[in-house]
Amino acid sequence: MYFSYFDIDSVTDGVIKSGVKKLGTYREKVRNVVAQHDNSQPEYSLVRAQNPSVHEMLDEIVKQYKGIRHLIVVGIGGSNLGLEAVHSILGEQKVVLHTLDTVSAVELKQLIDSLSPVKSVKKLAICVISKSGNTAETLVNAGVLLDVLEQKYQKAIYQQTIFVGNPNTDFMKAGKRLKVKTVAMPEIVGGRYSISTEVGLVPLALLGHDVDAFMAGALDANHEEFESLVAESAARLHHYISKGFRHYNFFAFEKRLEKMGAWYRQLTAESLGKEFDNDKKPVTKGFVPTISTPVELHSVGQLYLSGFSGVYTDFVTFDDEENNYKIPKKGIAKHYGKFDMQEVATALYGGVMAAYKERTLPYRSTIFDDDNLAYSAGLFMGMRMLETMYIAHLMNINAFNQPNVELYKNKTREILGLN
Repeated sequence: MYFSYFDIDSVTDGVIKSGVKKLGTYREKVRNVVAQHDNSQPEYSLVRAQNPSVHEMLDEIVKQYKGIRHLIVVGIGGSNLGLEAVHSILGEQKVVLHTLDTVSAVELKQLIDSLSPVKSVKKLAICVISKSGNTAETLVNAGVLLDVLEQKYQKAIYQQTIFVGNPNTDFMKAGKRLKVKTVAMPEIVGGRYSISTEVGLVPLALLGHDVDAFMAGALDANHEEFESLVAESAARLHHYISKGFRHYNFFAFEKRLEKMGAWYRQLTAESLGKEFDNDKKPVTKGFVPTISTPVELHSVGQLYLSGFSGVYTDFVTFDDEENNYKIPKKGIAKHYGKFDMQEVATALYGGVMAAYKERTLPYRSTIFDDDNLAYSAGLFMGMRMLETMYIAHLMNINAFNQPNVELYKNKTREILGLN
C-alpha cells in the first residue's frame, strides 16, 4: 500500500510532531489494549480477530454452510457497510451477496423475486445482524423475509439462518427459540468498528473470501510501522479541522471503492459528529464526509478546482496491473493507440493530482497493492479505524458513543405507538 500527501503551508513538521505528542498517553492505552487483548475497552475491536475462538467459529460456519450459492445479509450501518466495502473490492466468488438495509417493500420484492429460481434451501444462507437487537429496519426486513421464505421452505429455512448480535438481547433469545445459529459479538465493540469482528467476518467467510488475509491486514494496522503513520495522519487531519476545513471528500478513483467510501463516511460521521466534547463544551468544528468517483470529475472536480474552500480530499485507488486492455491504433480512440487502459487511468490520476497541486488544494492518496487485496483491505480499514480513534482523542470527544442516533429511533417508536 502506497501513501502520499499534499498539504497547505501551515502543516509543518512541528505541527505534526505536536499533534503526535498530544496522542502519547492515548497511544499507550491502545497499545496496552492490543497487547493484553483487553475486552473491557472499546478499542478491543482492533485486536478481536486474533482471538482463537473467532477462527474456530468461522471454520465451523464455513463447514456447516458449505455449498450455499446465495447469502442474504440483513443489517444496516455498521452491520453491513464494512462487508459491502470488502466484497466490492474483492469481487464476487461462487456465492452471490444480497443485502437488505433500509425498509423498502420494493427492494424486498426484488430480492424475493431474484431468489425464486432457488429450489433447495441448502443453497441459501441468511445472516441477520443487529448489535442492539432492536434496530427497526433490521427486525422488519428480517421478519418479513423469513416469513416469506418459510412459506416456501418450511422450518428448514431457520437451519440456514444465522443471527449475529450482542449476547442476551431479545433478538438473540428469539433466534434460539427459532433454532437458528446465534453468534455473539463482543458487546464492547460498536457497529462501525465491527468489520474485523464476528459482524464482518462471518459473512465474509460465507462468501468465500480470504478472511485469514483480511484479518492479518487488520491486525497489522496495530504494528509500529503502520501505527506511527496513523498517528501522524490523525495529527494532520486534526490540524485541518482546527483550521476550519469542513468538507472531507472520499474520492474513490475506481467505482469498486465507492462502498469503502460509504463505510468510511459512517465511521467518521458517527465517531466525530458530536454535539458536546468530553468536558460538556459544544463541538463547533468537524468534517462533513462525502463520496465522489471519477464520474464526478466534471462536476465536483469543477467545484473544487474553482477554489471552493475548506475541502480536504482523500484519493483512494488501485495499482492494477492484472486487468488491462490495449487501446486500438485505429478508430475513435486512435490518438491513444500507443497506450493501454491502465496507462491512461494512471495519467488521469496523475493529472488530477497535478491540478490539485497547482490550485494548492490539500489531499492524501492511498494506492492499494493488488498482490493481496484481502490483506490490503484489512490493513486500510484497520488503519482508518485507529486513525478515527486518534482524531477523536485530539478533538476531546468520545469516538464510541452515538447519543443523537437514538433520537430518530425514539421518534419512530413514538409514531408507531411502541413506547
